[in-house]
Amino acid sequence: MIRTPVMSAEEGVQVFVDTTGRRKRLLAVAGVLVALFAALYMGVVGASVVQASDSALTARATVSTSATVGASATATATATAAASSASG
Repeated sequence: MIRTPVMSAEEGVQVFVDTTGRRKRLLAVAGVLVALFAALYMGVVGASVVQASDSALTARATVSTSATVGASATATATATAAASSASG
């Protein structure tokens, strides 16, 4: 596909020119604000990682006794059967 320019190059008319530099300053300020926010966010994440490594677990794991009784009975029976077959 051959593209032809909409305006001829001889005219030299620029469609948009920001002679005041207002848009450039606005984007520069927005970029600085985004960079500051990113640096602050990384600092908060870093501080939370450092604090998390020093803290102990506050809740202990609990084991349900109803599930343990059945499992321990099966484990005891298996261990007893294995011991009796090994000795006899």
